[in-house]
Amino acid sequence: MIESEPAPAPCVLKVGGQELRPGPALEQLVSLANGLRASGRPTVLVHGGGEEVTDRAEALGLQSTRQRGQRVTSLPMLEVVLEVLGGRINSRLVAALGRGGAPAAGLSGVSERMLLVTPAGTPPGSLGYVGEPRRVNPTPLRRCWADGVLPVVAPIGVDRAGQLYNVNADRAAAALAGALGAELWLVTDVPAVRDGTGAPVASLSPRSARALVASGAARDGMIPKLEAAAAALRSGSPRAWIGALADVGAGGPVRDRGTWFFSDARAAAATPLLRVRVGDREG
Repeated sequence: MIESEPAPAPCVLKVGGQELRPGPALEQLVSLANGLRASGRPTVLVHGGGEEVTDRAEALGLQSTRQRGQRVTSLPMLEVVLEVLGGRINSRLVAALGRGGAPAAGLSGVSERMLLVTPAGTPPGSLGYVGEPRRVNPTPLRRCWADGVLPVVAPIGVDRAGQLYNVNADRAAAALAGALGAELWLVTDVPAVRDGTGAPVASLSPRSARALVASGAARDGMIPKLEAAAAALRSGSPRAWIGALADVGAGGPVRDRGTWFFSDARAAAATPLLRVRVGDREG
């Protein structure tokens, strides 16, 4: 009896920045989506779009402020988030994927209460209308997979009363990955997490990631990425990865590229980090 190949593990792929704008990076994303589809890997695409939110907010005379890498979101800023993330970017990605032969469906965390949230921040609510995912309904995503469609999710959540919230895209992707038991791939504009000497780090544990944040070594947009990777592992994701889009293929991230996150036991030998270089902004 010939044993069949095991089905590829599902993945949640989070993108932002240049991958969202027309150009070579978006074309590369479409090509990757087609490769993942051909390989039979169930995939969810979660997008950010912080730079475009900032540009639109500035055009409207709204100032953007951040705490620990997350955008403080007033009601007027929330309207900008809904317009840019829930409308412009989500529709652009779905259209580009469709043109490239990858059938896609635009969703948000509001769809069937996919992302049920509570106010984020310390104390809760200090970030305004920013939500922290507390419960995930993966049914719309599994339905898309059954129909052969790639779900494209805007990071917008809803609370029990029906209030909408801005959700950091890394945290949204982590919550979905955990609920689906999927690998989490966080694409960023740096090729890997780096140590104090600038050398790339192959693996991290949640414990060492927390130490980076607590020490102040991790800054800006890297904080929610590290926290998201750790949260994904706690909630059911087998592993998480941070790296560049160029290092992701239909078989997954390229060997020895980027930074993998495993349980503490798997990453016990990871080199302690003193400092991490960051250059990305999100949400």
